[in-house]
Amino acid sequence: MGSSIMKTEVTPVTLTKKMVEEFEAIIGPQHKLPPTFPMIFYRYIEIPWTSSTPPVLRKQYGTMTKELVVGETYRCQVVLEKERKKRDHTFYTQCLYVYDQNEEVCTNCVSVLVTNSPLQKKQ
Repeated sequence: MGSSIMKTEVTPVTLTKKMVEEFEAIIGPQHKLPPTFPMIFYRYIEIPWTSSTPPVLRKQYGTMTKELVVGETYRCQVVLEKERKKRDHTFYTQCLYVYDQNEEVCTNCVSVLVTNSPLQKKQ
């Protein structure tokens, strides 16, 4: 795979009150949604790459440029930004981009993961 970048298909996700309630049941009441909240959108996105062993999350952060609104539909895409091998491990960075209906980025969530097997395209 080297320096090539893989992307998911753009997936529409409508933010529902139920999603917020489920999130708050775990995290606690929120005055406004945190920048990493959209990570729950991953459950609706088909990721086209995988590894034979589950990855471990090394770090995660998000940047929100626009607040998300319940009832709005957002266009979501995950991009494999970087992959590097170090000894028997593969470190990779993937970013979740959430766009509004005007194609403006609302949030960008970054995950840095590590696994002990190489990434491969799903069949």
